[in-house]
Amino acid sequence: MAFKKFDFICNTVDNGVIILDKELNVYFWNNWLESRTNIKADEIIKNNLIDFFPEINKKTLQRKIKASLALNSSTFYHTGINKYLLTIELSKVTNKVFDNMQQGVTITPYDKEKGLVVLYIYDNTLLCEINYELEKTKNHLEDSLEEINLILNATLEAIFLFENDKCVNANKIALDLFNYSSKEEIINKEISEFINKDSLKNLKYLDDKAIETIMSTKEKNKFPALIKIKDTKLKNKHFKILTVVNLTELKEKDKLLLEQTKMAALGEMIGNIAHQWRQPLSTISTAASGIKMHKELDILTDNIFDESIEAIIRNSKHLSQTIDDFRDFLRGDKKKVKFDIKENLLKNILILEGMLKNQSIELIITCNESIVIKSFPNELTQAFLNIINNSKDAFLDKEIDINERFIFIDIYVKRNKVIIEVKDNAGGIKEDIIDKIFEPYFTTKHKDVGTGLGLYMTHQLIEISMHGKIYAKNIEYNYKNKTYKGANFIIELPL
Repeated sequence: MAFKKFDFICNTVDNGVIILDKELNVYFWNNWLESRTNIKADEIIKNNLIDFFPEINKKTLQRKIKASLALNSSTFYHTGINKYLLTIELSKVTNKVFDNMQQGVTITPYDKEKGLVVLYIYDNTLLCEINYELEKTKNHLEDSLEEINLILNATLEAIFLFENDKCVNANKIALDLFNYSSKEEIINKEISEFINKDSLKNLKYLDDKAIETIMSTKEKNKFPALIKIKDTKLKNKHFKILTVVNLTELKEKDKLLLEQTKMAALGEMIGNIAHQWRQPLSTISTAASGIKMHKELDILTDNIFDESIEAIIRNSKHLSQTIDDFRDFLRGDKKKVKFDIKENLLKNILILEGMLKNQSIELIITCNESIVIKSFPNELTQAFLNIINNSKDAFLDKEIDINERFIFIDIYVKRNKVIIEVKDNAGGIKEDIIDKIFEPYFTTKHKDVGTGLGLYMTHQLIEISMHGKIYAKNIEYNYKNKTYKGANFIIELPL
């Protein structure tokens, strides 16, 4: 069959264009592909793509082609870890990250009756290199934070030594912290003399565990501290070692620590934004190419033109909004504003629209009334996105049936509080870790896909920035006469 009418278009675009049937037989191969694969069109046309590129996941590609034809719409081939469909070796330049071109692939129906589709292949190497460098930067930052923690643990502890419950020694940090000028001043003092009298009851809860309490200096000035008492024996003598970490500066720097944590998550967030941009960019590219192709074939109608332009405008606005949301997340001088929770959620959930569709996840939102609060809308949005992303990963990790992937968001008012419940049917969280999921750097995912910062950030946003509460539990519920089990994240916000 001939494709002369649009050969010129396809051979001048700076992207790869292939026409395939459902069996992966090649009907068209443009100049862009010839120059990069060194495979001429007359060599590969009428042959099977797999014969030239055996590394392609044949079943996945065929499934995507069938889906595109069945739905009569574009689909997007996710190339996974390898980041490319066709093996195209990059030129031998210094400091290159990848040996092969990283690619994005859009599959669009061409002739539904004959079962033909167009594969539109574009070079994503630069974007992937940026994400790779961001990931390296993020890992370096995490390593630096770990080193800082080791230094703090080694240098900021005040240490007292007690024999028969009487103080016999202390290090210089302890003397400075409690405002004593010499060790002689602390000799024979009891532990209780260093702890504020209102906090003495906390001593019974120590039991070789660290607790937060209030300490008293020589002048009876109070300060928050983390303390631990260790019982030990040395040369048949009974000793107690009291270690004290002053929490005053740490508490004053909570906001700074939050920003540092945000920076640690920056690489991951930019990777997510790049992923979120991929679909609208592909849609814009496909729409523009479609207009041009229909124009050249003299089959461009007003309806096709209007739909394509609307798709370009809508996705361009979405990209612009993503930039604004990301900028607002990083800005430290946000002010509280009044906003409707449901409207804010519906507006910003578009960031995950492509991901939800690609993973066959159905989002069901229930909110029977307008609920307006004065707080930080973008922080709440970030919390939503983190929780939904967590559910998405659980669906994939546990291989939940793609026809039964649900995320429910229920918003209501109870006892002068806004309650937001986000639950899925991904099987729930293991009971032995459910109490740890909000801890920083705690993750059950592989280090290549999980940083352990998502739910920690969510906890910080809700409880510190918005003065609310968040907790998680496992839940069983019925939906459409079937019982499901999943994780239920509950957010409580003041009205």
